[in-house]
Amino acid sequence: MSGAPSEPEKYSIDEMMDRLKGTPSEGPENGELVTRADGTQAIRVRKRKRRSSQPHKEQVQNNRRARIVQVSAALVLFFITAIVIGAAIIYANSSPFREGLVQKIAKSSGAEIDLQQFRMNPKTANAGHLSMKWPEGNVLKSLSLHAIDAEIFPSSFFGKSMNGEEISIGSGLLALQIPDPSQPIRKSSSFEGGLPVNFNRYRTRVLDVALGDPSAPLISLRKSEGSFTSRNQNGLPQLGLYKGDLTIDGWPKLRLDRALFEFRGEETDISSFRMLQEKDERGSFELSGTISPYKPQQLASLAVSLESFQISGITGPAMGRLVSGRIDSQPTAKSNYLSFRPAANSAPKLDIAFRVAPTSKIEFLGFPFLFALSQTIDDTWFEHPVFDSDATGILHREAGVISLRDINFESKGRLALRGEISISANQTLSGSLEVGVAEAMIAASKAPRLRAMFGPPSEGFQWITLKIGGPAAAPTDNFKELFSAASPAAPGSSSPPESSGSTFEELTRPR
Repeated sequence: MSGAPSEPEKYSIDEMMDRLKGTPSEGPENGELVTRADGTQAIRVRKRKRRSSQPHKEQVQNNRRARIVQVSAALVLFFITAIVIGAAIIYANSSPFREGLVQKIAKSSGAEIDLQQFRMNPKTANAGHLSMKWPEGNVLKSLSLHAIDAEIFPSSFFGKSMNGEEISIGSGLLALQIPDPSQPIRKSSSFEGGLPVNFNRYRTRVLDVALGDPSAPLISLRKSEGSFTSRNQNGLPQLGLYKGDLTIDGWPKLRLDRALFEFRGEETDISSFRMLQEKDERGSFELSGTISPYKPQQLASLAVSLESFQISGITGPAMGRLVSGRIDSQPTAKSNYLSFRPAANSAPKLDIAFRVAPTSKIEFLGFPFLFALSQTIDDTWFEHPVFDSDATGILHREAGVISLRDINFESKGRLALRGEISISANQTLSGSLEVGVAEAMIAASKAPRLRAMFGPPSEGFQWITLKIGGPAAAPTDNFKELFSAASPAAPGSSSPPESSGSTFEELTRPR
């Protein structure tokens, strides 16, 4: 490339030397003439700093400064929070806080409180034991809880209340009593506004409940699981019980399947109280209704529903050896209830209209007349008769007496039973039975006395009325007496008289 037009194309040696010897001011702007080690010279120019604007680098620097400020603030806040939490934990585990909590529990429950081994951390509150006792006017007598673990809200450290989501309890013992109307319900006055101690749920893996004297309770439930909700979907407190061994004074042993209670002021709604027999998983005995435990003169009537339930689960084993089978309750307006008054010596009354369950049968055995019929008619079925379709009656319990009333058991073409059988608290039987034997079987019997002792045909059977008695282990009836008193030949009969050897003992002797 050619040089500038003002410059000559060629330089002489003298001109080049003159140019090299020129002053530094003639060189490039801000240049400096330097001599190299080999003696040559050059102009060194300083690098200029860039003065152009660079926004992205400025943004990075600003972000870095902001992050440093944020981290510093976070550290300061962390240390302040740690100090506050530490102070709160120390305070929450102090005696003043514990005493304040005891007062809060007392105000919420109305009971006398004993709290032991209490401790708190940022997430939970724990206690080794909590004991609560109520006055005699309350249906609650005492509650003893062990291994308590509460999930608390942070506000519990500094607020006026202890609250949270759930309290779990290792084991609990709840004692109930018949309230005395003349005594107060609470140790302290009722609390206005929100409760000082309020959790959404309370649950325990092992709960024992007893009503009455602890040494001989009227009702006892052991090894159940309990769950209490402060507000259910209806906005009411709710108690749920699941499983457990159930003992009711004077009743056979039962098992609780599940129970659900709702509390409306001084009334308790039993949504469901489902029981099973001690060793049977199929049948169920269910109660439902409303109880007013603070109104001792008001009769409580709970609806009863049976489904494939063993008779012996209500009558007991003594009666169960004589009449057994699975029964269903029959809908009726005048039966299927358990009534009582929530007072001492309330004398509960149970009345259930029943029918043999579709997949079961009623067995009737153990009475002397059954063996006598099997021998005189020469049919072993009569010794142990079963009724699998037409079998109804009323099961009644009251004042220690258990009765099967309005018995109507029928096996077409063979046997019909009607009447009542009762067993008292001392296991003694009483009652009367109308026994109907099929007309054709009476006619075919080889015992003329049998034909004589039965009445005229009715509904396809000939009937006789027997009195039932004796201990449940060895029941008695008057079949033998009626047989012996019968005339060998009924009036108008042309049958020859029996031989002298045709006595009751001879006819009923096992063949």
